[in-house]
Amino acid sequence: MKRLLFPALLLSLATVAHAQTFQGDRAGHQMNDVIPKSEIPPAPVLNPEQGLQSLQVQPGFAVQLVASEPQVFSPVALAFDAAGRIWVAEMTTYMPDIQGKGEMKPEGNIAVLQDTDGDGRVDSRQVLIDNVMLPRTISVVEGGLFYADHQSLYFAEIKHKDGKIALGAHDMVDATYAAKGSVEHKPNGMLYGMDGWYYNAKSDQRYLTLAHDATIPDGADEIYRNQYWKLVRSNTDYRGQWGITQDDFGRLYHNGNSSPIHGEYFRPGALLKNPGFWPDMPAHSIGDNRVYPARMTPGVNRGYMEGVLVREGKDRGKLVNFTAASASLVYRGDNFPAQFYGLGLTPEPAANLISARTIIEGEGKLSGEALFAPGELLTSTDERFRPVGLYNAPDGSVYIVDMYQGILQHKDFLTSYLAEQIKSRELDKHNNTMGRIYRLHWPKAPLNKAPDLSSLNAELLVPFIKHPNAWHRDTARRLLVQRGAQEVAPAIRKQLQQSETTYAQANGLWTLYGLHAVDLQAVKHFIRSTDDRIAMLAAAVGERLPESDHKAYLKLLTSMAQQGYPRVLQAAISVAAIDGGHELSQWILKNYLNKPYVREAVISGLGSESAEFIKQLDGDYPDKQSQALLANLGKKRQDANNRDSLSAAAQMLFDQGKQLYHGKGACAGCHGEYGKGMPGLGPTFWDSQWLHNKQTLAKVLLHGLTGPIWVGPDYYNPAAVMPGFAAREDISDKDLAAIAVFIRNSWGNSVKADDSFTPEEIAQVRRETADRNQPYTAKDF
Repeated sequence: MKRLLFPALLLSLATVAHAQTFQGDRAGHQMNDVIPKSEIPPAPVLNPEQGLQSLQVQPGFAVQLVASEPQVFSPVALAFDAAGRIWVAEMTTYMPDIQGKGEMKPEGNIAVLQDTDGDGRVDSRQVLIDNVMLPRTISVVEGGLFYADHQSLYFAEIKHKDGKIALGAHDMVDATYAAKGSVEHKPNGMLYGMDGWYYNAKSDQRYLTLAHDATIPDGADEIYRNQYWKLVRSNTDYRGQWGITQDDFGRLYHNGNSSPIHGEYFRPGALLKNPGFWPDMPAHSIGDNRVYPARMTPGVNRGYMEGVLVREGKDRGKLVNFTAASASLVYRGDNFPAQFYGLGLTPEPAANLISARTIIEGEGKLSGEALFAPGELLTSTDERFRPVGLYNAPDGSVYIVDMYQGILQHKDFLTSYLAEQIKSRELDKHNNTMGRIYRLHWPKAPLNKAPDLSSLNAELLVPFIKHPNAWHRDTARRLLVQRGAQEVAPAIRKQLQQSETTYAQANGLWTLYGLHAVDLQAVKHFIRSTDDRIAMLAAAVGERLPESDHKAYLKLLTSMAQQGYPRVLQAAISVAAIDGGHELSQWILKNYLNKPYVREAVISGLGSESAEFIKQLDGDYPDKQSQALLANLGKKRQDANNRDSLSAAAQMLFDQGKQLYHGKGACAGCHGEYGKGMPGLGPTFWDSQWLHNKQTLAKVLLHGLTGPIWVGPDYYNPAAVMPGFAAREDISDKDLAAIAVFIRNSWGNSVKADDSFTPEEIAQVRRETADRNQPYTAKDF
């Protein structure tokens, strides 16, 4: 599913250059076979039992087959409903051949799978909706499901009639959910977060269900309602590429295609409480990019480039780094041994494996280490094994969604080299006709028998809030919150006071938060926890305390701040919920100014009282960097542009470039919707010196750029190479000039009105660099 991009250096094993017939081809690239095709193992279609035998796992783990064709076909995402049934989105028309013929036919499915005899394997399949164009998202909500196709988000009501599942209301709820980007670069994931919002990857939109008479949160707008709830939408931080997950404390994790799991140290929205302040949510890489496949993996888009595949030795022909990282997971089940709880797991379908990383709490950041290097948690010798998603399951294990597809790379980026790799092993045959779901588990520990939580009343759901398996906790919390079961708040508070595990404490606090039933006693108790994460969470949910408790709440925040870093960060943020608190904000700046993210936390925590705070400052206090941030409040750089200062001709190019940046140019896929860059993918365009010299920029647009590079004070060395457009027949010189005008005059960047690009300037550089056969490096300039 991911765009496969790699660093480029030298080429070897000369063969005849491939014809430039695919959109991923680049001018001058000699797409030679690093590994002779005669040495590459075949990739025959394996039946489900053979596929199972191809999987290799670390000692102590085991894999079982849960579902396979004809029960499931081309699954890309799944969701468990409250009864434990499996709902799948089946992308059955994705790349049936190397041209992608018929891909846009509305023949995808939303289906439900069940194990009716309790043997752990699916034996029942029912298709609920069978006319979906490239379905990519599925998530459970009160009354039914959310799912998304190639364009829009829908609600499908689930009815039960004569012992069977039936489709009730079927409504479009957001026509623009996946409107932008190619198949590989559209929103997906739809994770029900701890705070009650649904978060998405490859998106800056989130969604919340509310009672019909509930107050809509500031910054949100109602977009739909049905008999169960109304749905509101608001902006959030832009995240990831394919898949999104969370930990017990509500922090989100995602990934880029060339880098595994990234974690956010802050809970979503923590730095967006000031309406005039829009910083990006920092996401930190969890471990390095290395992978250790079980088989040769030359079938990747730029496997011909030096450094992509291991050239010599026992690992010859194997992928070096991630290139197609898919939906990651923070393991929160109760089947694996305790030391594996909280692991970050990332599938790599191009290398036919699943990688595991520990997640390490640092000072204002998260980091991690590969757990089994030089090996992986799970690998396969089957090239068609395509793990694209991982899920915490009702039984405490991890469910693996295997698309089981020969062709992984989309036609929008496919190279002639990869097309020949595909055809040489007949990976273009038998696509969209198979699919598997596996269970990764620890055989020495029992698996849970999943109860039907949908049949339980609110009182009976309360004990599940503290269940050791996250699926039970998350499902019970969702049911209680989305049903508005405030009558059980006293029982939740009582249970919470007796809870000893951090996951039970965290989930209890989040459930009270979702029910708008947070009380001062609970906040006071848990804000004093010896665990920083619980104390900070208690302060965060305390933001919903009634105004009558604000004076006591401020005292708790002040006391919390005095306990040092990182608790001081949450104190700085949470004062946004109350009036005043400026003295606390100033004290935090004075005493913790040089700690990570303190300035951002304080400014976010000013909420709507920034002007009053600024009046109280004396001169350059506390420092020039803080003063600069405060002086620019209300100026949203993400939306700032220089268009009005351009000539009429340049304005037309600007508008065209904006469409190309977000459309067929696919620039936003690596550099972000607002040009701020994305971890492990592409550097920022904000204040980038790479935009100043027109000839340098033209060269990079035509032939690409590979790291390492510096952009201002920041160092970038992503595994991905920025590909050039010189060989794209669908991208003209005028198109490249338009992209250049747009990025040079957006997001606060500004060039002189008479210094706009022209198509003729691009054409001149194209002629001068016609012999270029590899991307540029920083040393070339």
